[in-house]
Amino acid sequence: MWIARPPFAVLLAVSLLGCVQRPPGPPLCAADVPCAVEGDACVVGRCRPKKDLVVAALDARRLVLFPDAVAVVSSKGPSGGGGALPEAVALGRSAAGDTSLLLHFEVPVAEVGEVSSAFLVLETATASEPPTQPVSLSIARILDPWRADFVSWGRSPRLDLAETAGSVGVTSPSPVRFDVTHVVQRWAKRTGEEHGLAVMADPNDPRGVTFSLGVVEKRGPRLEVYVR
Repeated sequence: MWIARPPFAVLLAVSLLGCVQRPPGPPLCAADVPCAVEGDACVVGRCRPKKDLVVAALDARRLVLFPDAVAVVSSKGPSGGGGALPEAVALGRSAAGDTSLLLHFEVPVAEVGEVSSAFLVLETATASEPPTQPVSLSIARILDPWRADFVSWGRSPRLDLAETAGSVGVTSPSPVRFDVTHVVQRWAKRTGEEHGLAVMADPNDPRGVTFSLGVVEKRGPRLEVYVR
């Protein structure tokens, strides 16, 4: 059931970015910053020992999943989903204000143990300029049911406490992959409390990082899930 909320509730949810928690698993990293532990390598945004550089089980099967709901919530930029979904979303851009990308995926797995690893894949928009400095992205669980065609700045589902997902640097290649294995394993529990995830960044860069939503370029967000 959709519940409309006044703007102050949205501001409260977005303000959780100020208390970002660290995700479980190996330490986060960026390709242009060496890992703290000698011998570790940065692979898909995590510092991993050489023996763990294979991030998916050799016997795993890859599923490429596209979201069944996408929306943008922005305090200054374009907002909406469905027919109002913008062509791209700028995360971390100061002029765009507080902006979140909302995604919902239907993952066809029956048990948590089936999920070997999972990665959120985002494509930078072709004509966009890179950020002037690395942009740190965060993700948060969406706590309420939502409909893409009803989402706006004043009508947005509540978000859980955000956690760091990784960063996009000035020279980061596209697509960008973030390790969300623990998120998808939680979805697989089918508790009825999972309604997708939000991707966001503090608006501190003049350019931010602009991701294609697949409206024009046909290269939008997707989820790569490796299952046994």
